[in-house]
Amino acid sequence: MSNTARSEPASKHLLAALARPDGLILAADAAAVGLHEALRTEFTHRRVTRLRRGVYLPTPHWECLSTDDRYLFRIRAFAAVSVNPPVFSHHSAAAIWGFPRPSSWPLDVHIISPSASGGRSKPGVVRHSASAPRFSPTDAMTRGGLLVTPPADTAVAMARILPFPEAVAMMDKAIHLPRMMVVGGTPESALATRGELRAALDILARAGRRAGKDAALRAGDFASTRSDSGGESISRAHMFLLGFAAPELQVRFDDAEGFIAFVDFFWRGINKVGEFDGLGKYLKGHYTRGRTTAEVVMDEKRREDRIRACGPSVSRWDWPIARDLVAFGAFLTNIGVPRTR
Repeated sequence: MSNTARSEPASKHLLAALARPDGLILAADAAAVGLHEALRTEFTHRRVTRLRRGVYLPTPHWECLSTDDRYLFRIRAFAAVSVNPPVFSHHSAAAIWGFPRPSSWPLDVHIISPSASGGRSKPGVVRHSASAPRFSPTDAMTRGGLLVTPPADTAVAMARILPFPEAVAMMDKAIHLPRMMVVGGTPESALATRGELRAALDILARAGRRAGKDAALRAGDFASTRSDSGGESISRAHMFLLGFAAPELQVRFDDAEGFIAFVDFFWRGINKVGEFDGLGKYLKGHYTRGRTTAEVVMDEKRREDRIRACGPSVSRWDWPIARDLVAFGAFLTNIGVPRTR
């Protein structure tokens, strides 16, 4: 019998005994019960993955995680070994609140520092000043067991450092008013009210010269409660930057059978519906509601046929087109969307 085979029972016992409810394994917990060397062996054989010094996750668990969830586990790993509960901000707060992923999540975690200077204190951690422009750790909220800057503050902080389309996606998500996914359902509440977002922007506006201040204020003015996904927000921002006519958002369509759908974009003047198609529509449980991918595709086709029967033509695009300004501009021109400037 190989050494690997002999060690597997110990491995299973170790993971069962030490794993926390979220799956994390702490070296301190292993040492406390005399299993530090066993944990080291698990790491050597790559049966656990180290997220940061002293924090591990079973490798099969890690390999199954999405990009978003991997960053969230890095955040949880940092919190698990922090002496005092950290207040997460910027990218980390955005991930915790479920904001749309920017081009990529960083490897670093971002936290609020009580010191005036903020700055990077050690590898893997970025500290931000609590006075930039103004934030008290007592204002922190709890989300998933983690302390985090409020949604409006998070959106404003991110809008200062992101390109305009991604900044808009952050703002939109913060104030988005979820509509019922099924007629007759109960809509959820927004993460932040427009008033809370405006208050956070007003603090920034009064803060004097700040990096990214004008960009954040511009994105805040453009934000909408009706953008239903990050892809829709990016698309809408690119329409604006390219000078195309602004569409109506989330317009409801009904026919003789009743409710059909809320469409992403509608240009009433040209009777054109536009739909952003992200993978989430076909894979995420929030959208599929127990249906297979094939069933979702067929339901989308029937939905689109019913919309077309009402008169409008329907055009769809996905992430590769939405993120490429040149390609998106050509696409909108080809489907007849007029430019206003």
